[in-house]
Amino acid sequence: MGRLALRRARDLLYLREQHVWYECDLDGGRPRRELVEGARLVHPGPMELEHVARLGQDAEQARERREGGNDIWLIVEGDEPLFACCTFRRTAPVMAAPRGTLKLPEGVACLEDSVTAEAARGRGIAPAAWTLIGDELQGAGYRTLITKVATDNAASRRAVEKVGFKEVAVMDHHRIGALRRTFVRPVGDGLGEELAARLT
Repeated sequence: MGRLALRRARDLLYLREQHVWYECDLDGGRPRRELVEGARLVHPGPMELEHVARLGQDAEQARERREGGNDIWLIVEGDEPLFACCTFRRTAPVMAAPRGTLKLPEGVACLEDSVTAEAARGRGIAPAAWTLIGDELQGAGYRTLITKVATDNAASRRAVEKVGFKEVAVMDHHRIGALRRTFVRPVGDGLGEELAARLT
């Protein structure tokens, strides 16, 4: 059994997660970060989805997500993948949500699974990617982009805040076998109250 399969099996038996939920107002004059010269944002085609695996993610899962109407995004420099992530447009997989699925409010998309190639870290790739993805979603009629970051991941929390994400809720999810408990504490204004209602 592979490492990923072992981790998933373990998470089915016991899981403790603490995350901060963030939202970014796509219409609100958000800060911008620009890509380094030579890098570009792409929607990967069938062959390019293999780049996702080169970044340590599951290419088959990415394919299934895209076929389900969601977006896979890549930042590439020449033939080298620098960054990948997914945005969900109607529902998002969230283990803390009832039945593991968070139904998104109208006009809200969810950002998940951002990963930067180790050699590309420190170049501002992820914030620049989120800026461009926000532009694409705004053009498609979305008003808000949400994401969650582990409470102890200070570097990722700083990164999302650079492009206008604001903290709206803190979530604590605890599962032992079939027993699960999720607590969500809204913070400030925004979607915190609605996320709390949808997650618990």
